[in-house]
Amino acid sequence: MPKLLTNFCTLILICQITLLASANPLEEAPQKNLAKKRLKILVYSPTIGWSHMQFMGSIADTLVGAGHDVHIFRVSMNKRAEALPKEVFNVTNFHNFVPNFVQTGKFDINQMDNFKEPFDGKSFNTFLFQTNIIEQFAEQFDVVLAELYNQCPMALFHRIGVKTKLGTLAVPLYQTVVRPFGIPTLSSYVTSLFTPMNGGHKMNFVERFVNFVNDLYDWLYLNNLMASYEKPVIVEAFGQNFPPLKQIMRNVSLLFTNSNQFFEMPRPISNKIINIGGIVEMKVKELEPEIKAIVDNSLDGTVIVSFGTFADINSMKSEMKLAFLEAFARFPNYAFIWKVELSDEDAKVFAKYKNVHPVKWMDQKSLLMHPKMRAFVSHCGLNSVSEAVQFGVPVLAIPLLADQLYNAIMARVKGIAVQLDVGQLNVEGAEQLLVDGLDKVLNDPSYRQNVKLLKQKFASTPFGAKEKLIRWVEFAAEFPDLNELNLPWEEELGTLAYYSVDIILCIAAILGIFAWILFKLAKFLARKYLVSVGKGGQKTKMN
Repeated sequence: MPKLLTNFCTLILICQITLLASANPLEEAPQKNLAKKRLKILVYSPTIGWSHMQFMGSIADTLVGAGHDVHIFRVSMNKRAEALPKEVFNVTNFHNFVPNFVQTGKFDINQMDNFKEPFDGKSFNTFLFQTNIIEQFAEQFDVVLAELYNQCPMALFHRIGVKTKLGTLAVPLYQTVVRPFGIPTLSSYVTSLFTPMNGGHKMNFVERFVNFVNDLYDWLYLNNLMASYEKPVIVEAFGQNFPPLKQIMRNVSLLFTNSNQFFEMPRPISNKIINIGGIVEMKVKELEPEIKAIVDNSLDGTVIVSFGTFADINSMKSEMKLAFLEAFARFPNYAFIWKVELSDEDAKVFAKYKNVHPVKWMDQKSLLMHPKMRAFVSHCGLNSVSEAVQFGVPVLAIPLLADQLYNAIMARVKGIAVQLDVGQLNVEGAEQLLVDGLDKVLNDPSYRQNVKLLKQKFASTPFGAKEKLIRWVEFAAEFPDLNELNLPWEEELGTLAYYSVDIILCIAAILGIFAWILFKLAKFLARKYLVSVGKGGQKTKMN
């Protein structure tokens, strides 16, 4: 784990880099432009996964729809995601960079640790020394929006002179990102994004203990580990006088998250955090004739099965695939549309199950909005779960990696999902686990009722995601320094003052002195009493 986080800073800068100019506008984007000028905006988008690309592309499209000149600066990381249909934005200009990432771009569903492979430690260094990139972008942009999968790009954007630096997150908030803004993480109820506790924000004693130890480890060790790795690289690239990355991050004007306040676990935030969950609004299309026929001919409804772009289903164990197929076969009146690329051998196996329909690609959003959609078997990427909420479809959650477990727990806590552990699907009894989970999602009305209520809250949330994005970006362009929105942080107040240790010690000292005085007084009064009792006894004897 420490080795992973030591190299975490380099993840974003390992492959081919592309520049995307002038993203396509969305018809629905608000047109009111509050800025005094047409802004030139750079959107930094690492291709971590299709959902991340959707989120950043929707941000770019929304800003173009508001009349701004938008360019996307892309770091190529996931070839599988890039091969998918680009419905949100189109690449118009490519700039190659030396790739160091895993070339297959595949994720083995049975080996979750593949996602944690360390990366080439020279990549960030190499990237910072690309003078052609610095010269090309220098002082050209009014605003940059960068997905903070890693904080290092902010050093480059500071170097090229972008005054308004804005962060984005395609996943829920987590400690590394919010710490520079002074936002505290309370171990009593804020569970970690990447090692979440099963109880969510209502953890039992053991979970709170583990969560506390994780946060303590992060605070005492990992907090300084990244800085110790980044500092020499940045100093070598930009010189001794270049400001610390921690300070650059603190000066980020705003952070836009792919969250909605009604579909998130409780945690402290600040006014620098702007929720724009739901901004990904691809146009809903007519279903393809083949897919439409499957849905229309299903007797009791249809179930979507999709594990996202990271999962390579071909590497799933045959026993697990068979468990899924046998479980689906026990619901013969439902049609199961499974997004999966099959080998010839697997295609023969799938052909035996008449209510299971494998497809290489599907318009997930258009399917979810269909009135015959009954459930969604999902890996619980944030976009997928948000889409399920927006269309009122309950979820059978099978998280695989990264933030997906957190999202699955959140969906279960909200009462819209049944959660299964992918590890349990590799052992005997997996079929029955899937059957039980599907039976609950399909036949327990509480899941559909809960998701419909969330759907209504999503739809009725005051101020739309697009309006908030446009207004706040234009505001930040006019007023780049928004540090009054920061909360005080530990380095500013000092550890003793930040955690009120000095106050606690002072109160403890006062209470201790007061207790000592009471003890001395009690001792004095007791002695007086004993003396008086002793004298009284002597007088009685004499009489």
